[in-house]
Amino acid sequence: MSERPPSAPPQVVGRARERAQLAAATGAHRPDGTVTVLLGEPGSGKTTLLDEIADATSRTVLRTAGVEGEAVLPFAGLADLLLPVLAHADELPGVQREALEIALALRAGDVGSPLAVSAAALGVLAAAADARPLLLVVDDFPWIDPPSQQVLLFVARRLAPERIALLLGVRDEVPVDPAIWRLPTIALGPLSADESRELVRTLPVRTSPAVLETIVERCGGNPLAVVETARTAGPDLLDAAATLPPGSALERAWSAAIDGLPATTRSALAVLALSHSTRRDELEPVLGDLGLAADDLLPAERRRLVARDEDQVCLRHDLLRPLVAARTSRDLRRRVLRGLARHAPRDVAVWYLAESTEAPDDDVAERLVEAATSARRRSALQAAARAWARAADFTAGPVARADRLLTAATDAAIAGSSTLAASWCEQALALRHDPGFAADVELVRTRALSWLDPAGAIDGAIRAADAVLPHDRARAARLFVEAAIPLTMTGRLREMEAVADRARTAGDDTLNGLATISHSYALVGRWADAGPLLDELVARAADADPLWDAQALIAGAQGACFLERFDDAARLFGAVTSTARQVGAPLVLAFALTCHAEIDWWAGRWSAASADVTEAVEWADELGQAGSRAFGATLLARLAGARGDVAACRAHAEAALQGAGPLGIASMKVYAAAALGAGALAAGEPATAAAHLARARRLSDEMGTACATSVPFAGDLVDAMVRTGDRAGAESAVAWVARDAERTGSAYAAAITARGRGLLADDADDAERWFATAHDAHARLDAPYEHARTVLAHAEVRRRWRRPGAARPLLLDAEATFSGLGARPWVERVRLELAATGHRASGEVPDESTSLETLTPQEFQIARGVADGQSNVEVAAALFVSRKTVEAHLTRIYRKLGVRSRTELATEFTRRRRLPEGTP
Repeated sequence: MSERPPSAPPQVVGRARERAQLAAATGAHRPDGTVTVLLGEPGSGKTTLLDEIADATSRTVLRTAGVEGEAVLPFAGLADLLLPVLAHADELPGVQREALEIALALRAGDVGSPLAVSAAALGVLAAAADARPLLLVVDDFPWIDPPSQQVLLFVARRLAPERIALLLGVRDEVPVDPAIWRLPTIALGPLSADESRELVRTLPVRTSPAVLETIVERCGGNPLAVVETARTAGPDLLDAAATLPPGSALERAWSAAIDGLPATTRSALAVLALSHSTRRDELEPVLGDLGLAADDLLPAERRRLVARDEDQVCLRHDLLRPLVAARTSRDLRRRVLRGLARHAPRDVAVWYLAESTEAPDDDVAERLVEAATSARRRSALQAAARAWARAADFTAGPVARADRLLTAATDAAIAGSSTLAASWCEQALALRHDPGFAADVELVRTRALSWLDPAGAIDGAIRAADAVLPHDRARAARLFVEAAIPLTMTGRLREMEAVADRARTAGDDTLNGLATISHSYALVGRWADAGPLLDELVARAADADPLWDAQALIAGAQGACFLERFDDAARLFGAVTSTARQVGAPLVLAFALTCHAEIDWWAGRWSAASADVTEAVEWADELGQAGSRAFGATLLARLAGARGDVAACRAHAEAALQGAGPLGIASMKVYAAAALGAGALAAGEPATAAAHLARARRLSDEMGTACATSVPFAGDLVDAMVRTGDRAGAESAVAWVARDAERTGSAYAAAITARGRGLLADDADDAERWFATAHDAHARLDAPYEHARTVLAHAEVRRRWRRPGAARPLLLDAEATFSGLGARPWVERVRLELAATGHRASGEVPDESTSLETLTPQEFQIARGVADGQSNVEVAAALFVSRKTVEAHLTRIYRKLGVRSRTELATEFTRRRRLPEGTP
């Protein structure tokens, strides 16, 4: 993918506001990075404005342009941008440098990590920008190859600390990754009538006033249409009384110009229109094979249809491609494509052959399989999936064709293209009907749809499992297990339990089976059944692959959290997060970080939880995983609520509901209601809290949940009912959580039950007995926040029974815990209680200016990495940011924590927050 040869652009007319915005975003004096999307219809002047900015800047300019139909080589667009500055790759960590070189086809091997390529690209660009600010110009971004698009979007979201300006030209009629619309955008509208007239006057053409007005009227303010109509249109087109052919003024003008060319020139234009290259040394041999020469393009060049220089030749605008192609006979098209295939590199030649060959054709199919395998080795899974699917088109036998479609679906699902994966699964099922193959297809389809259409994923998986069960119990069991996951997400827990039972009966002893069945049983209160399965999973986890078995390890760890076995949860996570970072598996990383944050929530490591779940949500955003993002948002809402940030709590809860609602992920309704209730309770609004929490209870019961730890709102529910004076509601809530305690043996449920009964006790001695029971239960559970809530409730009851002296030590303990957590509303509540006991505060609120709570999530992660002894380069590689980003954050971290060196940071960080083994 190369830049187009230069051609003298028309003078820029109008666009004063847009030009000023572009100049401000790309000024070399800016110390920060910027990204700007330039959006407009074809011919609106995007390329002209991009050229103007590139010509005027003092930055080093790196540029590429997409061309319709050319995006067949993975990372071709990225290579155009990086090759001029690739010497800076020497500064990268070895894994990243190797991944980048393989992706750019500079060395052989397997990439293994698309994120390693993205991080390496960012590192190279950041290092180059340290020497001199960069301007990256990417025209026609939607037609850049998909792997390069992914890298550029990754870079775009991380430019803030770099001296890099990125401009992306986007046509508004071409589908593009929705993530691009979250970037700053400048939209180009039509020129005004006066501006259109001025543009015509800048051209070396003569027009009468009547003709000028006809041009202005017919072209609708499209600059390219104005220019080409004025330059090439005949008198019939400009006759206001003439009956015009269909199409835009631009198409009519160019069509007339093309039709007026000699036959040899039109044939030569067909080569340019069908080529994936603009290099003269690749195109001129093709012209020669057809009995043509480069000089045959001169008539088209004189009519400004072709641009060329010493190295390149191409159509002057991509809109000419379909016009030329429509005028190319079928026979000439086949001969041109065959000629292009003869002279193109092997990976490109196969796509020409595919365009020129009628299916089926086993030779073309095998060459497409070769291209797919090559793309997979370079970690370009979207490109690989496309090649597998195209190979299926040329495969004669239905069985082999179905197998290739399944492989295409598998790669697409891993790459996050769930819709394509599901479509190819449907096509594969239509070709091959044996139960074993159908089971394999449904396994991929269910995984692809689980976060896209969980309800739609369930029926197919169960149907395929029933069909294959008489022939292959192992396959059936895997499908039952796979169906349990979307059943959990959609809140159909009774069906989930039944499916888990069927998987267990079928004898699924895989890691994924053990994890999912244990997880399912924990949710419905069958802890006695879940425990032994978790024991076996933990025993086998040491031999698991942290990447390929990540789904099982994460599900098992989440189930272990439900069972209050947090040490086992940490062991199951083990190297999952670190491996996901090392090899760059964002889907694994996003879910693992959120689930790990649950452990930190319980353990009172809220800064770590916030940092990890914030990163998880950002990854889910980048991957377009709305369901995964919703899950992370609910935990952010819970953290914000407990810390007293009611606005953030509501915003995160609303975001979770908006993301999960269209997908039918009903479980998020419980999480969101619970978080909103916790936020309202902390804000001193018990009636509002009671309403949200009662809804969470009702939804939980409707779904069939019997596990108080899965969404820990039972304590909030009891507290809210007590504070509203609703004794009957409080007693009902206590009885509700008591049933979970009796069914499961949960220490959390037992502590909340005893705490609630202590709050409702009718005499002091009875209250003391119940609080003693609650403290005993807390001793079995590492949950400082909930324990501090119990200590506070115990103190409040003691004061109510006129024992202020006995209440003070409890209140001081609770104050210390809440302060350490950053739970400010609870700190204030404790201090009000202390004042009511006659306690005189020692001073004002402690200065928190050097607290870990003042660090942003990313600052916390960087501080944690440095405290663990990582270098700046290692921290940057682990967090997929540039070294400069780490350095900039470290300056702020030092200031916030009052330290002056890495050694002091490590000492202070460890002192403030002891990290558990296995924390990422």
